[in-house]
Amino acid sequence: MSKRRHWDPFEGEISVETPDTSSIGKGVALPIWLKRLPLPVALFSLIWTMVAGFAGNSFPFAPVAATTLAFGAIFLVEMLENADGRRLVRRVRIARDRDWSYTGRFLEWQIERTPVRDSEGHYERRSQRVKPPRLEKIEARIPELTKVRAGSFMGVRLDGEFWGDSREDSLPLWVAVGAMQMEAGLGKREMRRDARGGKGGYGQFFSLLGAYRIDRKTGIRAVIRPENIVNRGPLDRDIKTESIQFNERFHVSGRPMTKRDSRDVTKEVLQILTPATQASMLDLAARFHNLGFIVEDDVLFFMAQDRLAGENASEGGIDRLLPGMLEEFEAAKLSIRRYVE
Repeated sequence: MSKRRHWDPFEGEISVETPDTSSIGKGVALPIWLKRLPLPVALFSLIWTMVAGFAGNSFPFAPVAATTLAFGAIFLVEMLENADGRRLVRRVRIARDRDWSYTGRFLEWQIERTPVRDSEGHYERRSQRVKPPRLEKIEARIPELTKVRAGSFMGVRLDGEFWGDSREDSLPLWVAVGAMQMEAGLGKREMRRDARGGKGGYGQFFSLLGAYRIDRKTGIRAVIRPENIVNRGPLDRDIKTESIQFNERFHVSGRPMTKRDSRDVTKEVLQILTPATQASMLDLAARFHNLGFIVEDDVLFFMAQDRLAGENASEGGIDRLLPGMLEEFEAAKLSIRRYVE
């Protein structure tokens, strides 16, 4: 497919080529219970092998064979599913339906061989995964939303990006999404449920990070992120609104766009956080476990992190829910834009 130019919050403008998915194999959609089976079997077989090795007088052929087959089944499941290919097809379909562009190429981790010195002072080349420069730039620009914080965000893991225009006002937007599997079968009861009706022991943890243009310059950088125990009590000195519920849920701070400007921007921040804006953010906070925003001049960044359980966490669950999630964030953006205009 041909490349298209889009607004990008980190590069200004970026050229994106949406991949051609016509030659990607369909793979096999396996049931959740079957995908979960190989790992516990492999762990059980590994323990069996260790016990048989210590207790027996001969080579433990049966346990070793079972362990080999179990670990082989893990890779076989991945090959049969073609999960990466199926995910790419789903994401490209979402982009085409909205006349957007999509790619995961900029967020691909690379394997590099780098020299490492051992305990004796000798150098050897070892392979290690290298964080993509694109992800480093994202983390550096909005660390309040992307870095690990106690009682707040759990870092960011992204595997694909969308660029396009909002359906509501045709202003440009950028969205990145990522998900990783988790085993919730042994967790607390609330860990086996999500806010969208899913329940079960199989789960996914997802991050949804995005940016909207609001087409007006605010001249400030306001950060609205989850309140946590670190900022409570004597340390609770952030900007307060008239809403007790909002103050308990979010920590608010702000500064001018230029660091040389030391003026107090509390008034400007509170003007942005109108009652309608606060209501929209609280409404979103009821549906996402961790939620935060940054208003940076004429750009609204947002981060949502939560878990999916049961069928919602099945293969492609986050992609099926993604369009609806994006529509939910339109309300917060539009309420802020109404003030700025």
